[in-house]
Amino acid sequence: MDEAVKDARHLTYANLELLWHGGAPLVLPVHGTPQCELQFDPEVGQITLVTDYQSPEPDLAKLQNISFEPICIDGRDVARITVRVDHNVHGAYGLLAVIADELQVDNSPLAVAVAAGVEQYKDMLTARRGLTTEEEVGLLGELMFLDYLLPAIGSGPAVQAWLGPFREEHDFGFDGFDLEVKTTVSERRRHVIAGLNQLVPRSGAALLLLSIQVTRAGGETGLTLPGLVAQVRTLAGANVVGLDRLLFATGWRVEDADLYATRWTLRNTPRAYLVGTDFPAITEAALASMIPNAGLLSDVSYKVDVTDLKHDAMPAPLSGFVESQGE
Repeated sequence: MDEAVKDARHLTYANLELLWHGGAPLVLPVHGTPQCELQFDPEVGQITLVTDYQSPEPDLAKLQNISFEPICIDGRDVARITVRVDHNVHGAYGLLAVIADELQVDNSPLAVAVAAGVEQYKDMLTARRGLTTEEEVGLLGELMFLDYLLPAIGSGPAVQAWLGPFREEHDFGFDGFDLEVKTTVSERRRHVIAGLNQLVPRSGAALLLLSIQVTRAGGETGLTLPGLVAQVRTLAGANVVGLDRLLFATGWRVEDADLYATRWTLRNTPRAYLVGTDFPAITEAALASMIPNAGLLSDVSYKVDVTDLKHDAMPAPLSGFVESQGE
């Protein structure tokens, strides 16, 4: 069947806009086999194609603006493919029309039909990127400490102390000292230091590197990143609005929660290390004393393995989060 005949099966853009902007929900059958119908819901802002269920199911988990749901209606197994209009009713309708044509005209399996529609309208369905694994692990470590901090010093001071999401000098700031939180999945406490200023203490304040090792948890043990987010949001109480602002700044999006299915747990008790004169930190001052024209260097990052270094205590009431000096 040529494209002109396919186009005749569907609404013109003028009629589509008239129906959509009328504001009332409606159901439009698309004639053919398998049975297909389009459900318009202008108030919610979405259009849904309902058709016969087939396996394998289409994989839409990593895409935005489109979702798949298998349900049973009056004993009939159906598939619901829903597209969020988001100010593009032509694109949403066109995508579902392509899927209907693939099913009814080209006799494609459901997964193939949906893939064809997604390919044609891929610009509208930009893949959800979420956080990288490295970013996920980094956020996990900061939230593990925040989970301890909230009841230890109170939700208001704890939320105010979390500076990392706004790219401040260090991840947490307190009176008289700061914390730089580093989290790794490796068996040794090997951490990436980004830049020449990350381990430079603020004037008048001590700096501690907080080393956290996590590992993937088996079964139902441990916590996913969404589970930990939910936990700290509960602890934040009346300060949850400020916490949500910080979480957003890290790249966390609640609509992407399903992307983070890995369960994590602490590999061992975290340790704290005072960043003093004997700590192996590369700084602008250190480079300037050894390298000519060191100011011309940029984008410096390096790894430091603190496993065998002497670890330190943290001031109360934070000392319970880390391994004590005698252990």
